[in-house]
Amino acid sequence: MKHLLERFGGFLPAALALALPIVFIPTASDSYILPRASIVIAGACLGAGIALLVPGGPSLGVLRWPLLAAGAAAVLAFIASVSWPLSLAGSYTRYESLPMRLSYLGLLAGSVWLLRTQRQRDWLVAAFVLGTSIACFKAWLQWVFQLPFRPDGDLGNANLLAALTVMAIPLALDRARRGTSFVVAWAAALVVIVAGLLVTTSRSGGLGVIAGCLTLLAFAIPRRLARMALGVAGAAAGVALLVLLVSPLRALNDDPPELRLHLWGDGLRMIAARPFTGWGEDATGLSFGAFLSRDYASLVTFDRIHSGPLDTAAMQGVLGLAALGWVLFVLFRAAWQRRSEPRVGGLTAALVGFSVWVAFNFDWAPATGAFWLLAGALWSSVPLPSPLAGEGGPAAQRPGRMGANLWQPALAVVLVMAAIVFAVFPVLADVWYLKGRADLSVKIDPLQAQYHWAVGSIEELRRAAALGETEPGFYVTLGDRELQLSNRAQARSAYRRALEIDPYYTPAAERLAALGP
Repeated sequence: MKHLLERFGGFLPAALALALPIVFIPTASDSYILPRASIVIAGACLGAGIALLVPGGPSLGVLRWPLLAAGAAAVLAFIASVSWPLSLAGSYTRYESLPMRLSYLGLLAGSVWLLRTQRQRDWLVAAFVLGTSIACFKAWLQWVFQLPFRPDGDLGNANLLAALTVMAIPLALDRARRGTSFVVAWAAALVVIVAGLLVTTSRSGGLGVIAGCLTLLAFAIPRRLARMALGVAGAAAGVALLVLLVSPLRALNDDPPELRLHLWGDGLRMIAARPFTGWGEDATGLSFGAFLSRDYASLVTFDRIHSGPLDTAAMQGVLGLAALGWVLFVLFRAAWQRRSEPRVGGLTAALVGFSVWVAFNFDWAPATGAFWLLAGALWSSVPLPSPLAGEGGPAAQRPGRMGANLWQPALAVVLVMAAIVFAVFPVLADVWYLKGRADLSVKIDPLQAQYHWAVGSIEELRRAAALGETEPGFYVTLGDRELQLSNRAQARSAYRRALEIDPYYTPAAERLAALGP
């Protein structure tokens, strides 16, 4: 049994890396994001559970304390959240909840614990590149047949596909340049993925690829030229950013740079209002309206700041941002110190590319989950001896006595139950939701406000409001129902709540004005 678990666990990260780019469920209402969010949570729970049952795996080494700090900061933000039901379940189609934030860290840790051979790490990279190639091929077909406005390869969002490509391109390029027996396959994948990136028309994706490729170049040159290479890479990245700012690309997809700059300014004011613990996981949509300085787009409500670091600071405060920064600092410093090792350069370049992409976007499970999987593969690839790791570095073995403790099987069972509750039940509830059985959805996923809204009774609408629904249109619906019941005070409160979420939401303003003083 132990041997089977060890073999299965060693290839679980590869299975997750393959599934994230390609798995979607047409029979669910949220066909694209929710299935991948469930993969992230279930993968983290199963990976950690298997690691508990199979002793003797690699240790996290000096990465242990940064990960614990990041987890503690996430829990602290949840405790201080302005809406704990929202922070526990996540807003519909977003799902950046406390379980999701912890699962990102769990994917890194689980990958380190389970990836015990170079073959298993190679399978993870190959599976991720293959999955991304399939998604990019779909996007190319969508572009040819002009299906969506911006091809997304069944990711649900073109920028999500771009995020996957910025990680896959450096990986495929690194493997292709090594001239292995599969060089033709890597080169073919590279062509397909680049084509997929182009049809997404993602500027942040282009910047991420440039940053990743420059990182790969910096890792490939001799050590004596390392500083010069870093300088050249930084200058080249700056030139690329300047071109985007002054060329016609600045207005691509009706998203000029000024929009992001103003949005980031509003985000900074939101962060300053609760700087230490933030507003709670996925609670940005409830509170951001109070800090919006302009009507950014008609009938569009921003529930994200659209910058990964700023969004993290808004949700988890500067404590959460600092803890995640600590994790990445330890990870990248170890990679740089061991940059001469095979495969370290490609994995590091993939992570750098995503880091540039997310600076202009926000964390989202289909892409961020892949990032943390690759981060785990990178840490497990950094060999001993390491000045950072010492005797307890990433390749050190955990003592075998751990498997004898009774608490480990018990904790593994708890993790499996968590996977069922936070990964399986939400998908089942969403399938029922699409079939018009929201009454069943609220029973199996009672914290998801969207399903209570769909039931439609006044009691369920009030419950959805209490659970932290973030759509201003919902509160207009609630206010209208309250008005039908002659509850003018409750109707006024609902319309005002809609304007708190989006102060420029016209339907709510019109109804509030019609009510009079």
